Amino acid sequence: MTLSDTAEFGNGCNMLPAHKARIFAYGSNMRLARIRQRVASAEALTIGYVEQHQLAMHKRSQDGSAKADAWYTGNSSDRVFGVVYCIDVHEKPLLDACEFLGTGYDETEIDVVCPSGVQKAWMYVARPEALDPNLFPYDWYRQYLIQGAVEHRLPECYIQLIRSFRARMDPDQERRKSNLALCYC
Repeated sequence: MTLSDTAEFGNGCNMLPAHKARIFAYGSNMRLARIRQRVASAEALTIGYVEQHQLAMHKRSQDGSAKADAWYTGNSSDRVFGVVYCIDVHEKPLLDACEFLGTGYDETEIDVVCPSGVQKAWMYVARPEALDPNLFPYDWYRQYLIQGAVEHRLPECYIQLIRSFRARMDPDQERRKSNLALCYC
């Protein structure tokens, strides 16, 4: 998979003002409406991928379902595609709280391969003790990933990979309804 037939947003440049942070989103935060619900300042800069990682749905969530993880494989042919966002630094603690930084996810600074070159960004990765390969994501969660990938024109074969993940219906119909509404707004 390459970035040849995909979109790029803004200038995607490597230089950011000191009050800004670059985040690589590969899960539900790929959907602009979702990340802006969490951090209003989010701006899509570009798309890209992280090498030696594979998209997995094995991070145990507070709601009993699986969430996405950029699973490190060490295999140079594995890639996780996503969106590089710029956010205000003062809002990063809000995003950290949504991602349960320190209990559900850790963060790491990574190199993202983008159409304009390699960029440094922060990425959330699941903590080993938060992994459970027996869980499935809720259908609305998987839909966030699909909608975000389509919205940002990630490679079609990657969108198909996301669609291939088995998902289950959320037993909490109100949560399902509100998340699907945000998914499709």
